[in-house]
Amino acid sequence: MDPTTSRRKFLASALVGVSALASNAARKIPMQKLDLLPPRFAGKDAVRVRRVLPGEVKEVTIDLVSILGPGWHTEPSNSDREVVWLILAGKGTLQTNDRTYGIEGETIARAPSGWPWQIEVPRGEVLHALRVRRQLTEDDKAELKRYPGNNAGPYVKKFGDCPAYREAIKSPKTVSRTLLPENYVPRMAVGTVETTGPDTVGLHRHPMLEQLFLGLKDNDITVIADQARANLKAFSILHIPLGSNHGAEVATGKKLYYVWMDFFISKGGQEWLKMHKPVEQNP
Repeated sequence: MDPTTSRRKFLASALVGVSALASNAARKIPMQKLDLLPPRFAGKDAVRVRRVLPGEVKEVTIDLVSILGPGWHTEPSNSDREVVWLILAGKGTLQTNDRTYGIEGETIARAPSGWPWQIEVPRGEVLHALRVRRQLTEDDKAELKRYPGNNAGPYVKKFGDCPAYREAIKSPKTVSRTLLPENYVPRMAVGTVETTGPDTVGLHRHPMLEQLFLGLKDNDITVIADQARANLKAFSILHIPLGSNHGAEVATGKKLYYVWMDFFISKGGQEWLKMHKPVEQNP
């Protein structure tokens, strides 16, 4: 290769690199604060539904559902989508077919595909829940049939009762939990991370999945994604830019406590979850 051609290729490569850096630097971290104020009326008018981060993740719709007691919300059956509930605050009951579950803040719930839900909230309570709907492809529907045990009945658990795991990018004092394991909802998993400052979640990339962070009670952290930084506080939600080099920092005297929601682009992307090493339970 002659020197002139070599120089042109070098300059072209450099320009591409500069362009990529500029693009990363320009990318913001989309974030929204959740409004945990009660609806104004009770009874049939007691429910308020507000869209959260609209259009951020393909095939996924998220809403903040707030119910003032005495009030109720019915989620009709729909075999074309999966619905996961993250109860943020308040108390009530979940009913599906002939089963009833007491729920309160920091509870995750999912009914088998096609089952309806009804949430009832008693007088004097205000319940706030994040409703996460994932649209199902035909491949997703076929995948559900491979795990009949996961779809035999509802999945309802308090966050603190979910199994713990460890991960290399987190410190030994960090407590991580799997709230929704893989293969319950196709191409989706959910978990929590909890620690106190000073601490970090190490920088890493996962271009095979879209990820949301939801700050829980007392969470006050800095989220980094390439050149962008965002202060994620309690009951705020953000979208990690796809493929970005991202992590989190928590300062001395502050708390890190958030839910991560992973939405995999394909089934194969779930290999990423093998980095989560289960914590052995004492006999």
